[in-house]
Amino acid sequence: MIRKLAIGIAVLVGLAVVVIGVWMVAIGPTSVVRVLTNGTTTVWDHLRYPARTVASSSRPQPWETNLTDLSQLPVTLDDEVVRLEEVLGTTASLSFLVIDDGKLIYEWYADGHGPETTVMNFSITKTVLGMMIGAAIDDGLIGSVIDPVTDYLPEMTTGGLDQVNIEQLLIMGSSLDYVEDDNPFGRHVEFNYTPDLEEQTLRLEVRSQPDPTFIYKSGDFAVLGLILHRVLGEQSVAGYLEQRFWEPMGATHEAVWSTDHADGLERVWCCLATTARDLARLGQVISSNGMWGDSRILSEEWLANTLTPAYPPNQWPTDYQGSVFRNYGYGIWQMSGGAWAGQGKGGQYLYVQPERDIVVVRQGENTGNISWGSVISQIVDSRP
Repeated sequence: MIRKLAIGIAVLVGLAVVVIGVWMVAIGPTSVVRVLTNGTTTVWDHLRYPARTVASSSRPQPWETNLTDLSQLPVTLDDEVVRLEEVLGTTASLSFLVIDDGKLIYEWYADGHGPETTVMNFSITKTVLGMMIGAAIDDGLIGSVIDPVTDYLPEMTTGGLDQVNIEQLLIMGSSLDYVEDDNPFGRHVEFNYTPDLEEQTLRLEVRSQPDPTFIYKSGDFAVLGLILHRVLGEQSVAGYLEQRFWEPMGATHEAVWSTDHADGLERVWCCLATTARDLARLGQVISSNGMWGDSRILSEEWLANTLTPAYPPNQWPTDYQGSVFRNYGYGIWQMSGGAWAGQGKGGQYLYVQPERDIVVVRQGENTGNISWGSVISQIVDSRP
């Protein structure tokens, strides 16, 4: 009996060694070690991985306030009416704030957290990168959105990227061979954990057949990030965010941008961590047509293109037709009622309603199994 047990254990150990060996070949040994050590991605990853900081502004501008108690606001969830405060307190939320007409009117934080808490925004980072690509075009670092990818990354010609332009990356219309899932042997996990992001990005290729509909792919933004990295020269992507946004917007806290290794490349599709208040500043720039106070941050033309739905109805997937997402722009989702939103894993939201000049931020450890797009829409609709 003992001998059979020992043989069984030896077989299991052998199989585990084989599986880990195959896994290391698939995504690399460092990536496997990172997965086994830290597990799945969380909103605290910027505290566990190499990162680059984005300094707070030398001229901090605290939000002007017009505080309103929204805690008792009724919210409908699955035909049940619940008060906003209860929703926030029972859904793993970390922060929630509302900006109306450029003023902070409501702010909530979970116990142990506050205005200084820095949280990973996951794919809201794509919205930020889209804004940064616009800034780079405004600054003459990138020619235009119709430029082929290979004008900036000539190594990607063999992968077919000479047939893809910058705008196609911004709307995820590149037909890159990139599957967005949690398969531990797959490309998306590899990108999230690799210590050599540039090499992995340059290996991306276009599928032989164009995608018939919108397909969500972080790989498109990895390519955009590498383009931005190349045109910036000695300046880092985080440094450019600091120069073009954090400093003129008067950001009051530093942000943290995770990198593939120490002094490496920023993970531009997922991994910018900010406070809720400073994230809201980016939403206010969108809501104010590219302005922050009297300073122009982005051109009106760029914001107009950013907030233009990219896909005709026949190219919008049926999977999304019952969701809160109506279409996609330059790294940002179109919502109902003229609203737009950056949205990330775990229910991170940067929700902007430009017509009514309202910005809402929600950060949390997970969604709490509710639709935050629906909750936020109800709150915005309740405003006079």
